Amino acid sequence: MSNSKPPNDFAERLRRIEERRTAPAQTPAQPQRRNNTAAAPTDRHLLRNLVIWLVIGAGLGTGGYFAWKSVPPEMSASFASLTAGLDMSRILPVNSMGGGSWQASGPAGAGERGANPVTPQVASNLPDPVTLADLVTDHVLTDENTVIGQIIPFDRNSQCNLRRPLASEQVVNIRLENGTLTPPVRAISDSDLVKQLVQNVTDVTQKGRSYNWSAQVTGDLTSVDVFLTDTSAPIYLVLQNRGNGIIWNVQTAPDVTLAHVAIVTSRTSGLVSPPDNATFEALLEADFVPLHEFGADDTIRTCMIRPWRLPEPDWLAMQKAGNDNQIYSYTKGYTAYNAWYTGTLGVDAATNLVSPQTAAHMHFGPLPASPFTYRSMAGRDVHMMRTDHMFSGDPVTLQATIDALHGNLLRAAIGGDLALLDPAPVERPQP
Repeated sequence: MSNSKPPNDFAERLRRIEERRTAPAQTPAQPQRRNNTAAAPTDRHLLRNLVIWLVIGAGLGTGGYFAWKSVPPEMSASFASLTAGLDMSRILPVNSMGGGSWQASGPAGAGERGANPVTPQVASNLPDPVTLADLVTDHVLTDENTVIGQIIPFDRNSQCNLRRPLASEQVVNIRLENGTLTPPVRAISDSDLVKQLVQNVTDVTQKGRSYNWSAQVTGDLTSVDVFLTDTSAPIYLVLQNRGNGIIWNVQTAPDVTLAHVAIVTSRTSGLVSPPDNATFEALLEADFVPLHEFGADDTIRTCMIRPWRLPEPDWLAMQKAGNDNQIYSYTKGYTAYNAWYTGTLGVDAATNLVSPQTAAHMHFGPLPASPFTYRSMAGRDVHMMRTDHMFSGDPVTLQATIDALHGNLLRAAIGGDLALLDPAPVERPQP
């Protein structure tokens, strides 16, 4: 995708066009121009803005409606004035359109909202520190160059319920904000692409900026290893997070039975093919709960699936002055989430819980008698909650795919020609 920017003299050309439109009539041999270099940026860019927003509105359909709604009323009024008498068919093409990675760093131990163990340390239910060597051998951790198998999409649970645990099963809760491993997978929705495009064009039309080619939806995901060593009963595993989407790599010690996996997440997430061919399902927060608004979404209601974490005494946020309102909101949010969780699964959300703020590896159960073999993500299929674009590859391939997604959408919206971000001068027809 080209990273060229519109010429810097475009605003000056538009200024001259606007002068000719508003200046008194002159003989062709002696055109009169007025000095308007102090004009406000919005005034200087009105005609360019009109062209850009109209072609985007035509190109994006429903997305274009929201793009047009982003234009402020005063600009809309100016557009109406500018378009009077213009033959827009001469300047707008006929167009139609179908239908970073986040990495934690820093020492382990208490953080702003809980522990942040750094590999090879493992967040565990055990009171003493646990490292990878205590659990597994031959570990080759997931990174951006890992080559996976296929991405297999699956549909999200649309009923705001989960398969209820059997009496013979024990529930294990894994809950955090972000993973810290970097998988070679991205997931991007068309709605997020349109929102970013609208923001980029808004910056051009309302703030007089050049188009920002680097402002992209990247679809970053994180990854977490989950080690299960409890053999006392089949495990019903509930994986929960608030943050970037996570690809969960669940690994079991010998004689551990994984019965079912339930994912509750705020972003599109995935699951490496689980052991024992365990069944799995996923709930996406946005399908049932509005965007988080401080103090407005922590009430008990039928489907409050935002997976809040209950504040603990070792959180630095609990120890800082001035955080009372935030901690109060977290606590109320957890109460509301727990009410839904308990009603749905029949157990408290704190049952068999491991809940750091961030982690690369998490564990529940006793230490195994001897470490078992680590199962890398390499070569294994990843089941992803279905969204519009899911893809994997090395960093260069990923970036090229992201560039193409943004570039193709922009071309479709702008009429196939990126030069329309810097449209040619257009004169108003003379009466």
